[in-house]
Amino acid sequence: MKLSIPAICLFLYSILHYNCKQDAPTDLFLWEKKKSVRFQYEPDFAKRTELISVLLAKDDDPCLISGEDLNYKIEICVEEEGLAQIERTLSAWKNAELASEFDSNLSDGSKYKLGVFSLPSIKQKTKNIRFVLAGEESFQTSGKEDLIWTRKEYNLKNHIKTFSLFALSDTSFFLVIPSPNHEFYLGFSFFSDGLEEKIKNEILKKNKAGLEKCMPVIPEISEVFGETNSPIGRWIEIYNPHPFPICESGLEFNILGNSVKLPGTTGFISPKETRVYGEESSKLEKIYIPGIKWGDLKKVGSILLQKEADHFDLTLPGGGYLFGERYISWKSDGFSSCNIPVSLCMDPGIQNKVGLDAEDICDPENFVLEELNASGLRFQENFQKDWKYLEILYIGTKICNLSGLRVLWGNESYPFPSKKIRPNDLLSIGNLPILLGESSFFLKNFGSVHPIDPVKISGFGKEKKLWDGVFRTARGIPTRVISEKTNGQNVSFCFENGNVSIHPYSKEPTKKQIDLENPRTSISRKSCEINGSSQSVRFSEVSWMGSYKGTEAISKDRFLEFVSEGSDPPSSAFLEIIQSNGAVVSILVPIEKEGLTLLSSGNSVCFPETEFWKDTNFSLPITGITTLRIYDPNSGELWDEFQYSSSGPGVNDTRNKIRKSAYSKINSGVRSWETSQYLGKPFRDPSCTLTEAHPGFTE
Repeated sequence: MKLSIPAICLFLYSILHYNCKQDAPTDLFLWEKKKSVRFQYEPDFAKRTELISVLLAKDDDPCLISGEDLNYKIEICVEEEGLAQIERTLSAWKNAELASEFDSNLSDGSKYKLGVFSLPSIKQKTKNIRFVLAGEESFQTSGKEDLIWTRKEYNLKNHIKTFSLFALSDTSFFLVIPSPNHEFYLGFSFFSDGLEEKIKNEILKKNKAGLEKCMPVIPEISEVFGETNSPIGRWIEIYNPHPFPICESGLEFNILGNSVKLPGTTGFISPKETRVYGEESSKLEKIYIPGIKWGDLKKVGSILLQKEADHFDLTLPGGGYLFGERYISWKSDGFSSCNIPVSLCMDPGIQNKVGLDAEDICDPENFVLEELNASGLRFQENFQKDWKYLEILYIGTKICNLSGLRVLWGNESYPFPSKKIRPNDLLSIGNLPILLGESSFFLKNFGSVHPIDPVKISGFGKEKKLWDGVFRTARGIPTRVISEKTNGQNVSFCFENGNVSIHPYSKEPTKKQIDLENPRTSISRKSCEINGSSQSVRFSEVSWMGSYKGTEAISKDRFLEFVSEGSDPPSSAFLEIIQSNGAVVSILVPIEKEGLTLLSSGNSVCFPETEFWKDTNFSLPITGITTLRIYDPNSGELWDEFQYSSSGPGVNDTRNKIRKSAYSKINSGVRSWETSQYLGKPFRDPSCTLTEAHPGFTE
């Protein structure tokens, strides 16, 4: 609904016939039904509310009701004998006419007075107060702030004028109800024992509960208006679309780099709540927020609502909000549209957004981790180290909304936006520009994560650990897991039925450039299956000593070479390096689909064109007796073993600066270890002529 200029600072009412017993269940009321005056405050109420002003009940006890149904309202029930006078007073109020007070009885027999008053008359009657529940800025008296509870002390779903309740010094109460179209008020005087304390206690109790339930997600920026010298001032509207409260602490606006914290209120933004933050001169019901550079709302850029690393952003229109004689607000889908010609085309503070009902929420238990990549990807022959991502599979049985769920990977968190998903949907979350525009992709830079950081998903008081960061195999937990090659190619981690493995080569590769350059990933597609292999892996060459470049010893050139025969090699091998003192280092190594697999600490000095799987901490002892073993990570079966000492196999001649690797040779079915000879492949640095090895090639 769009508000006309007289109504923009007020709210729309309906004068309806209403039965008290047909309202909310009686257990929602503050105290028993027989009381003439009842107050209801339910900030946790997660469905849409109805704006109500005066609803006159004809059955049983007639009642005057005002507020938001069912979130926040007051109800006063009267005896039937005063109904005719009530109706005349209501008619005068609707027609913007003053009406003198008349006396009658509440349903409990106590007296009340009802009339129609101007704003100056209201302020005259409420000079001597002991407490005020203020429903509009007009009654926030300067110098008496400690006696007045405003929008900062309680939560409404709509940020507009509502009823105000004055507790006067003579122990009476004065209820004031504004009109949507003029400045006349319905005024209701009455007595009610203990009402003030009951209202205060109820608000404090419900606020405490809301603060305990709130979640650290980001509300939406739902509407902005930034035209200078407009009739209503400049403002920003935010909205909580979730069925749970959002924690207020730490939230701030950022407009073109200028950050301003949101003023504190109850500590939370209630479910489906709309709030307006405005400049001090704005005539709207608002929360005043100092420090905003309001002129920036007319510039090119974005406004962000942010907390730490998370944010919601709204692209600004990049110009003014005045078109001819019409002021038009800005929303995520463009300028507001109005069905009728009005000078103010906007609806600030009105809860007219479609939110999320509790039955639509996604359960964190219904998600499993499908794939994880914390190393980055190779794309167009360049290594993109920040292209890290998670892929999460939804295994629930119904359509649900991701709103309210949050993924935590290491120290990085990502709150999902409001989006419906279906059973078996695969969600890709990460920094993958190639997926921009795809419906199942969610952009997030996981820049600081590591391959063994744990992954969790949480929401609505639940948390599920998708992975604890421990890479378990049948042989045990490796000291290190290798995922990156020296050429930038890497592998993802696969997850299936609670098990984790190194991603195999895709059985059904696509022709996309990203898949061709990263054959051991399956970005945005479910192709991450953990399958055992009947093939074994064995050692084929061992350079435990490294290289010599001239007379310089290059220990970082140490490497291991593995070979797997057959068309279906395993995706990985479990390597153990056992020193003579019993110390063991274990490494999970990806195995190549074709050819030989090489492992080293990085790029080789003497063989600079050879590609290795990279373990920056890789080293092999050069003293004592060292045993190398390689196992099947899925079954724990020992595949191969190699033992060496400083005397060989292999040569480490420090006097003559000669180093020769050991390689495995099979003659007539008999395996032996020989000293390598360099036969021209691969490329060797000309300064390394006394280094004999052939990583990646057989003799």
